[in-house]
Amino acid sequence: MKANVATPITIAAIVVFMSACNKEHELLNNNEFFRKDESATQVIDYNSINTDMVWEDRVNGVDYTVKSNLVLNARLTIKPGVTVMFEDGAGIQVNEEGAITAIGEDANRILFTSKSGKRGAWKGITVLSNSPMNVFSFCKIEHGGGNNSFGSANLIIGSGDNSAMAEVSHSEITASKTAGILLSKGSKLHGFVHNIIHTNTTFPLTMSFSDVFAIESSNRFSNNGMEFIELSENGRMITEPVALPKCQEPYLVSGEINIGNELKIAPGVKIYMNTNSGITIDGKRGNGSFYAVGQPNQPIQIAAIYNSAGVWGAIKFKSSYSDNNRIEYCHISGGGLTTYGNEGMISVINPEGGMSNITVRNSTIMNSAAIGIYIQSANSEYNSDITTANQFINCAKGNIHIE
Repeated sequence: MKANVATPITIAAIVVFMSACNKEHELLNNNEFFRKDESATQVIDYNSINTDMVWEDRVNGVDYTVKSNLVLNARLTIKPGVTVMFEDGAGIQVNEEGAITAIGEDANRILFTSKSGKRGAWKGITVLSNSPMNVFSFCKIEHGGGNNSFGSANLIIGSGDNSAMAEVSHSEITASKTAGILLSKGSKLHGFVHNIIHTNTTFPLTMSFSDVFAIESSNRFSNNGMEFIELSENGRMITEPVALPKCQEPYLVSGEINIGNELKIAPGVKIYMNTNSGITIDGKRGNGSFYAVGQPNQPIQIAAIYNSAGVWGAIKFKSSYSDNNRIEYCHISGGGLTTYGNEGMISVINPEGGMSNITVRNSTIMNSAAIGIYIQSANSEYNSDITTANQFINCAKGNIHIE
């Protein structure tokens, strides 16, 4: 048998490819030794900025050392090449009247780092402002995620009822003690392109279920402790339509999601359900519907975060009468948590009256700790072939029950 031998052209192509990769990695890491030199740093020992200010690339080393939590009540502009170092427990907080504009260059990035070099050593950057001047471009943010009353991440956008907005592009978010980016309910992350979010202790990105957006394929996520985009809602009713797009990363649903409008899931989406989580389609208090229609070559997956039955609760249709209630070409598994009060991993119920409508076809229902599909037949409509048009595997209390 003739051995495969790489031609000179092949070898040259590999060398060029590796050289390009190394160059990109070098730019993203931005770890030149001089960026740790504090000998000529300017110490920021005040607690707030109340008039517009510019931080220049002053020295060939650490330009500014922030000693405590620095509150911005005006615009702070940070120029390319600046290194900002934070002492333990320090951070930047952008208040409603303030803004932060940190725009570096491809070969001259802005670095936000810690003095101790440890994850969680500083609080990270918290943006509580809706200013369009909140921009992070060609930046590196590392070692944040420390104790912060607004959340925990390298970059926090919004908090609680305080919505905010920021543009993040061409940047590296890494080595957080917790998440890379935390986006609170109602806040906006825009211009989110060409970022690398890696080596954070938990999630690359955590956000509200109702604020999910199309995450551009130019973003890269790797080597995070939990390689999911976390979605949660704290049990609040979602009153606006939500479209869950296909993304490089799978989604992780945490907590109870209450849908009071249309939820539409794109073909090929992968959703993992955290422990004790669930989805309720509420037609009693809202106008909820659930449209999960995959394709034969792009099924939708809704599975437990662990390979076990009864990890999460159910997809529960609660007096939801809509022709959009369709589950087709889906793989659903690992639910039916009995303490959750579920009859089935997919449950159709009509408490206190009301009506429900559901179509389930060409789907696999497996590893339920309860019944696979439970339907309260009074005032419920469903496809007549529901028992034969789907595959049921290892459902502890039966495949389907129509009461």
